[in-house]
Amino acid sequence: MCVHLGLRESHRQAQLTMLAGWVNALPESEPVLVAGDFNDWRQKAGPPLNAAGLEEIFTRAHGRPARTFPVSMPLLRLDRIYVKNANASSPTALPLRNWRHLSDHAPLSAEIHL
Repeated sequence: MCVHLGLRESHRQAQLTMLAGWVNALPESEPVLVAGDFNDWRQKAGPPLNAAGLEEIFTRAHGRPARTFPVSMPLLRLDRIYVKNANASSPTALPLRNWRHLSDHAPLSAEIHL
């Protein structure tokens, strides 16, 4: 799934609850990948998604999500890649000079193994 969550905290929390519900409705062994702009500058997306069995791959590999915004000098950790029943390797925020003309967020990359 690809997401772009709202700017307001209350909207994001409602969207996260809905997303966790969708994940929980899938068969327990189903591989799941959720990625996108979580607009999560307060770092509150993790608990409801972790409760649904999702794990953020940059946090797993580096102890925290990647800095992705703004692309010109990434300071905020807004974009994420979460997996369930899948393994990720080589999570990387791609080199900015190659991508900054495409978005105001730095792109994320990883190999996902189902």
